[in-house]
Amino acid sequence: EVDNIWWEIIVTITTENKQKVIYSWYDIVEKTSYSPYINKCLLWSFIKHIPKNVLILWLWAWSFSKFLEDHIKNISITWIEIDETMLEIAKNEMKIKTQNIIIWDCFTVLDDLISENKTFDVILFDCYWVNSEIPEKLMSEIFLEKCKKVLLSDWIFSINMANYLENIEKYNILENNLSKIFTPNYDLLLSWKNDFWNVVWIFNLDKNYKAQDYTKNYQKNVELWNILENTEILKNTYVYNKD
Repeated sequence: EVDNIWWEIIVTITTENKQKVIYSWYDIVEKTSYSPYINKCLLWSFIKHIPKNVLILWLWAWSFSKFLEDHIKNISITWIEIDETMLEIAKNEMKIKTQNIIIWDCFTVLDDLISENKTFDVILFDCYWVNSEIPEKLMSEIFLEKCKKVLLSDWIFSINMANYLENIEKYNILENNLSKIFTPNYDLLLSWKNDFWNVVWIFNLDKNYKAQDYTKNYQKNVELWNILENTEILKNTYVYNKD
């Protein structure tokens, strides 16, 4: 079921007698997201350079795609989504313009992208089943190696980990695989200080940044590239230092 209120799209999915309400988290009137973790996922966009070619994996692509379309000119977005209904909602309700949308399992689609020599400067990973768990095969070294093969050298890999503390054992495995496949330099962004409900890992940084670095770079690039500013994206940004 889709409820289209004047500023947001709300989807209710019922499977196996379980109901899940999914919010778009995006204000289509104000062109902002009120979700702290989505804003942290998007803040990576500005820490190195303005992204030009972005690969988005799975569900929350409608919010991410809408933000990037609304705020960054001439951006190219590829969205891999396993459920065709989500595509219909994105296009019909949220009016997403992204044309390069692939309906299939991203584990398989990445092989096609590799064979076609497709590359991206950003991958935004937000893949979950209805139970808010990342599919195990998408946490494997094999899958992460595939992701790395389609990334340019000066790339960014951003991954959202929902319900972090509840899934800490699985996430420890994922973090180890990420560190092994990618780079020693990465940051963990919190939605607010000492929050571990949702965290966002940013990989392939040339150094470990402080929270103010993210906000300063965003403000600098907004002015430099004439990007539509979103003050919501700067709120409550914290970097957690595991050391």
